[in-house]
Amino acid sequence: MADASAAQTTPAQEHRPSLAARARWLWRKTATADLRTLALFRIALGTLLLTDLYDRAGGKNLVAFFTNQGLLTNHWALFRPIAPGQWSLLFGLSTETEVRLAFTLIACIYVLFLVGWRTRLMAVLVVLAEESVNWRFLLPQHGGNVVMNILVVWAVFLPLGERWSLDALLRSLRRFPESSVEALNARAFVPKPLQSVSLATLGLSLNFAFIYFFNAANKNGRLWGTGQAVHYVLWVDRMSTAFAAWLRMHEPFWFSPVATYSALIMEWSLPFLILSPVRQFKTRPVVIAFIIALHGGISLMLTLGPFSYSMMAFSMSMPLAAHWAFLEGRLRRPDLATAVRVDFAHPRARLLARVLARLDGLGHLRFEQGAAGKPFSVLQGGQEQVGLAAWAACARALPLGVVLAVPFRVPFLADLARAVVKFVAGFLLESPAVVPETAPAGGPLSRRLRFLPRVALPSVIVVAMLTQLAMESMPPGYKLTWRPQFLTSVVEYLQILQGWSMFAPNPLTDDHRLVVDATLADGTHVDPLTHQPPDFEPYLHGPWGFDQGWGEMHGRMRNWPDHWRNFRDYLMRIPTLEGWPENQRIVALEVWDVAANNPVPGSTEHTDVVKKKLFDQSL
Repeated sequence: MADASAAQTTPAQEHRPSLAARARWLWRKTATADLRTLALFRIALGTLLLTDLYDRAGGKNLVAFFTNQGLLTNHWALFRPIAPGQWSLLFGLSTETEVRLAFTLIACIYVLFLVGWRTRLMAVLVVLAEESVNWRFLLPQHGGNVVMNILVVWAVFLPLGERWSLDALLRSLRRFPESSVEALNARAFVPKPLQSVSLATLGLSLNFAFIYFFNAANKNGRLWGTGQAVHYVLWVDRMSTAFAAWLRMHEPFWFSPVATYSALIMEWSLPFLILSPVRQFKTRPVVIAFIIALHGGISLMLTLGPFSYSMMAFSMSMPLAAHWAFLEGRLRRPDLATAVRVDFAHPRARLLARVLARLDGLGHLRFEQGAAGKPFSVLQGGQEQVGLAAWAACARALPLGVVLAVPFRVPFLADLARAVVKFVAGFLLESPAVVPETAPAGGPLSRRLRFLPRVALPSVIVVAMLTQLAMESMPPGYKLTWRPQFLTSVVEYLQILQGWSMFAPNPLTDDHRLVVDATLADGTHVDPLTHQPPDFEPYLHGPWGFDQGWGEMHGRMRNWPDHWRNFRDYLMRIPTLEGWPENQRIVALEVWDVAANNPVPGSTEHTDVVKKKLFDQSL
């Protein structure tokens, strides 16, 4: 019987992949990232961090949100924590000067992370810095801040500095000390491998797939089903932009249904497209296009802080090696082929040529031995160029050369560009950062140490993420009710919450604004937040032009009685902080919450206006 059964086995069955082989295939497909893609993701994340920091420090935000002269003193934040596990390195700072110095240091960390200097260390410092900024003033935090937390936490475990970074450049200069043009043209320094397989790559993709899945699943309210959701979004004055204000006054009948259902289609599609192990060459560009279309549209209409831009930064982790090969084939141009003549006996010219060779990702540059006394020149189109013209020609041949060549061609920038290049070259020549070395051999201890950031710690983050999703985003009957305390601590201290329900189950259909009626010593009434007379009909004068922090303050203050006293004290300090005349100090004030239902489709009239006094100066 056994022989007969064996005889009936088909060739297809004999070659059917085993379960283990299928698992390995799925792992490679979902956990692999191109090192150039990770470098692009680092640049996008670094840019996002810098713009978010600038936004937080802009206007009166720095004083209002981060100093003891503002809305929340450091001692009150420690005495009455807003959330479990609250911490911030900024809690030790009290004055505007101290906070500005801290923000300057944080900006330096973000810049070094962006350019990829000591990238692993900077990634850890970025977590400390970004989380400290978020935790210092947690009151207006929303999903966008949490998404940024998630991005910087996963960034710690990814090899973000292996390409397009100062780390990669300096390491290559040390390990491949070329001494001839033949060595440069051989391109032995091109890093290999070009791909990384890690649990962190899969964890990042999983996390964002779940963000889209649960945001879509929780949009089960009537307004999403009837296509009216986007109409109501346009009328949230504390979030809406000037474009939204124009659009809602000229809104065609079809706009809200088309925009609403398009958003739902993209949100439902993205989880499956992000995690798809098949046809990734086609699905990954669709992911990028959907994310940019969805969140680009949102950012045109709403001010949601870093949310939309964080999601777009994540999309930069999607390109595959095949996409880079396709792009390189389209960018490679024969007319940009450039012969670079270098006198290798000239230290600065030799170093410049070695750096250019590493930046030449498209292979446009070919190096030749230059004549003595002419350390650096370029032959292009049969003409030899020297000086700034040669540098401009080399820059133009590099990727993004149209932009890189501009400083060498614009008269008032050219001298500065030349000085910068010479300074950097001179600095590197004297620096131990480019002293030749051999690649370190990895012993058993180093392999064990690498296990921690590559497997052990990402595994903890994945489990913490999944359990938090089960506790926050699952339907009531399916929520997880218990897990080990250390996983709760991981989520709380890193603020990687997983409750995803943006504009769900329905978008807001009403709006709230704080109106402060302050009486000055000279008898006039003014709202110190606007410097205008109190406006008890703000719904007639929207949008209000708030950033995310102030928009959330106006929308949530009515539910924060524990912080009304702090808000009152800040309002009373505004004349001193802003240098008002002595006869305009505040002698009395009342803080009101003015709410109104937003216009229904086909109307521009607000209804059900409610004015509620929250507190006065005697609080």
